Amino acid sequence: MLKRCYRAQESLVRYWAQQAVELCADIEDEGLNESRESVEQAVDRMADDCRVVVIGADGSGKSQLLAGMVGCPVLARVAPAHHYLRWRYLNTGGDADHCRYLAEPGIAGLELVSTRGCEQPDVAEAVSPLLPGADAVVAVVDARDVQSSPVWEMLAPLPEDGGPACLVALTHTDALDAEHTVTLSDKVRTLCRERVGRVLPVYQINPTNPALAAEFGTRVMEAMESSSGGLRAAIREVMRRGSDLLYKQGSVLKARDAVARTDSGFLQGIEQEIDNFQARQMQGVRNCILNYAGAAQRCMPLLLRQLRRSLGWFLSPVALIRLEGYGAASENLYYRLVLDDVALHQEELDKQFVVSCAGHWRSVRPRMKQTLQCEIGEFPGEQLEAELLQLRSRMKSPIYEPFRHLKIRSAFSSLFKCQVDWMRFFVVCLSLSLILAGLLGVLSLDVLAVSSLGMAAFFWLLGSCIHLLVVRKIHALIKTCAEPLHERMMEQMASLVQDMIVSRVAAYRRLYTEPRQKVASYETSLAPLQQRQSEIFRQLRSAAPRV
Repeated sequence: MLKRCYRAQESLVRYWAQQAVELCADIEDEGLNESRESVEQAVDRMADDCRVVVIGADGSGKSQLLAGMVGCPVLARVAPAHHYLRWRYLNTGGDADHCRYLAEPGIAGLELVSTRGCEQPDVAEAVSPLLPGADAVVAVVDARDVQSSPVWEMLAPLPEDGGPACLVALTHTDALDAEHTVTLSDKVRTLCRERVGRVLPVYQINPTNPALAAEFGTRVMEAMESSSGGLRAAIREVMRRGSDLLYKQGSVLKARDAVARTDSGFLQGIEQEIDNFQARQMQGVRNCILNYAGAAQRCMPLLLRQLRRSLGWFLSPVALIRLEGYGAASENLYYRLVLDDVALHQEELDKQFVVSCAGHWRSVRPRMKQTLQCEIGEFPGEQLEAELLQLRSRMKSPIYEPFRHLKIRSAFSSLFKCQVDWMRFFVVCLSLSLILAGLLGVLSLDVLAVSSLGMAAFFWLLGSCIHLLVVRKIHALIKTCAEPLHERMMEQMASLVQDMIVSRVAAYRRLYTEPRQKVASYETSLAPLQQRQSEIFRQLRSAAPRV
């Protein structure tokens, strides 16, 4: 699956690189300005979106393949209005004609470019300028006509070194016989060497197969990260420049004549206490995951009660009219109930976390004043609570992911649509009986009119009895449809809970940014600066992604 990788490392590397930049202000040496600006520029580039461009002829399966790569069907349903369409998680740049918002957390930090048929000269001319700055280019080639594909002319100008990662996806291979399919990839590689000047990775892809398309998205992600572009390369560049800055800072500090020294391990000890605090928080991850996943079961009775009230106890035309919309409404109600349950539990955990942080702050305050003569003031609880509120607001999309993955809405909709035919039959029979009774009453045929009313009552009572039985069956089927949700929630919550704990501790750690600056302003010794420089260097190196 195509997604934004190394987010946790990105956050840590950015934090410690910024700490290295802030340390320059305390050291106050003009010789560090150039290296400091270099780190800031690298940090800014690290935050840039990674661009993936999909090119190919009209009808080659570009949009469907792109939709499968990220697991979002909407990409296949929206065609570019002009030459191309740029999908972003947050539509913060570009013009309205080319940019669209896509609420998929998995592509946060990615820009997906879907193009029209590149065999059109105006489309190829508009798309070509996007390719050199892309991180990955996916050339979709129709296997039935590889020679005349327009992608070869568009790929040829791209450099082999320092350019985007290029991959060739062969589609419509099912239209070929087995003999041609076996040798097709080798023929395309030979064609790449002739038309592009180098051999590109070639994959035979069926865009209609979600599993194959998602696997191909993983290949694109791996190629993008292994090239000179990609987030991992940007992180390593920040680490390299940050290390260079820290080396120079260390040289400046060593060159100065340190007269007075303070407790060099004090600030490191505070950081260690926070690390230990995070480790203790991590010990409760399993219970927290079980609690969050259990929300799917805890909310089921309330969902069924709500459905019971909506469907009613008796057969009615109102229930029939609303039946088509019950699937989406039920799924949305179920999601809101689960979200509220998880949010309530997380809010309680956040309150406990704030209390623990306040206690730790009170223990640090006198030690900070005694050791470093720095008054950090009262605990900034409101600031921390505001950050925790923002973290809780980011839980909405990840919690909906299991619902989307298991297609709960489709299952509920199919379940309710199955009831339309028999309910319509009884409502029609009931209506015809009442109309017939009215006509007979007008004609003064009272006995027949009463008989028709009795028939209407019979249809209503029989339909209501069936309605009660069907409602019980619907409840049982809804429970069955939602059973896999618990396991899926367990998988989804595993990373979410860990990220929440790390983010909460990081939010508390940031509260010490101002005290650190105060320490630097109150200190007359170089020892704290040297300690900070060494700690930042260690943290920066340990935060970089491993190969």
